[in-house]
Amino acid sequence: MRYCDLTLAYTETSGGIRTYIDQKRRYLDEHTDDEHLLIVPGERDHCERQGRLCKIEIESPLIPGCEPYRFFWRPDKIRRALADQQPDVVELGSYFLSPWAAFRYRDERRAEGVPTLVSVYFHTDVAHAYVGAPVRRFLGEGMETVSDTLALWGHKLGEILEDGAESAFGQMFRKCDLTLAATPAQAARVADYGVQGTEIVPLGVDLNLFSPERRSEAARERLGVAGDDILLIYCGRLDSEKAVNLLIDAFERLPATPRFHLVLVGEGPLRAELEARAGRLGRVHILPFEKDKSAYATLLASADLYVTAGPHETFGLAVVEAEASGLPVVGVDAGALRERVRPEWGRLGPVGDARAMAANIREILPRCHDMGRAARRHVMEAGYGWDSSFETLFDLYRRGLSQHTDSEGGGTIERSEGNGDRD
Repeated sequence: MRYCDLTLAYTETSGGIRTYIDQKRRYLDEHTDDEHLLIVPGERDHCERQGRLCKIEIESPLIPGCEPYRFFWRPDKIRRALADQQPDVVELGSYFLSPWAAFRYRDERRAEGVPTLVSVYFHTDVAHAYVGAPVRRFLGEGMETVSDTLALWGHKLGEILEDGAESAFGQMFRKCDLTLAATPAQAARVADYGVQGTEIVPLGVDLNLFSPERRSEAARERLGVAGDDILLIYCGRLDSEKAVNLLIDAFERLPATPRFHLVLVGEGPLRAELEARAGRLGRVHILPFEKDKSAYATLLASADLYVTAGPHETFGLAVVEAEASGLPVVGVDAGALRERVRPEWGRLGPVGDARAMAANIREILPRCHDMGRAARRHVMEAGYGWDSSFETLFDLYRRGLSQHTDSEGGGTIERSEGNGDRD
């Protein structure tokens, strides 16, 4: 069997989606005889192989303002790569030009009598995060000081554009044989796009790598964190979608005692702005994306509390890694954070409210240690292991291929009923 991931969200500094794909390739390499093909945009056309793993880069332009991400613009090259490599399953992690090349490849293979599936994993709520929310923020909230009427129309325009995006992407999702999501709530969100029957495939975490036992006083000392200081940490992309500026806004509202430090780990278009703010404040550290997973796990476990303000998370993998590392979490009451954070090990506050976030940090501070232990215990008991995630995923693919093989017609396989809200 040969599986393929087709995505633009795979770079040297990518987060959750790259982790998911890397872990999938590891699982296939260690536990199966199957092959994996990864197709991503790159600086130049390039192909590299390592045993049963193949990576194809297709020359593509950078996305302005989102470097180092690139945008597929040659669907013919994608189709040629698929035709050359002949995967049995193509999983879409990007929703723009690449799906149509995958659909044409699938249809051509099926015309030849070869069972082939195209699936889509709902990694990102594109309609909300990249269409509706930005428009409402800039044309709605941005106009509130100018005119209530203009602000209202800005909000309405954001809703109209988001509805249109849901319809457009929903049309693409319905052409897939399987839609996949990490949580029941995200499966329900896919239903807003007009797609039923989404299957739940939770993401995982390396429970041996991410552990409180990796806590390091030396790592804290390198950041200038004294014994009684409190270290807050965020790990992820530094962009407006993640609302990282609000983390510094909340930090500014914390009391002088105890002494707080804030570490933001990652890359993104807001890095220069964040570094400028950090330079003025002191005790705010903007660190580069950490490629060394062991060093990253040590840094995470050496903090006292994880903070995140992004309202658009579809799973919150970095949050689960923090919980596995024994950290309580302070976040916002939106997206997948509602499923990841419970009062026993964290707090959620209103979206965009730095004052409320600072208050939540102060509230849980006396119980940080006990709440961190509860977070670790929850992750262990919930079974957030990668192997179980991929056992679920590949069982779905085997059944899907078998269903298509047994059917007399062609076209996409029949979707299950329901909206995916099940265990």
